[in-house]
Formats: sequence, structure tokens, C-alpha cells
Amino acid sequence: MKKFFLFAMFAAATAALVQFFKRRRGAGMDENEWQELPPPAGN
Repeated sequence: MKKFFLFAMFAAATAALVQFFKRRRGAGMDENEWQELPPPAGN
């Protein structure tokens, strides 16, 4: 049970770090730059 708890804590910390770095890296981007689809023509 202790191993499972440690694994859950590690997974949560890793996910939080990933979200933090994704948000920081995407802060300077235009919203359309990270989307897979290009913006509609005529914009």
C-alpha cells in the first residue's frame, strides 16, 4: 500500500510539472499556433 501511495504522489508531481512547463512554454504563443488546424482563410 505504501508503494502505491508513493507511486501516486510521484505521478501527480510529474503531471503537475508537465502542466507547468506546457503553460509556461505556451504563454508567448499565439493561440492559433499550437492548434493542429490552421486558422480559417480570410482572417
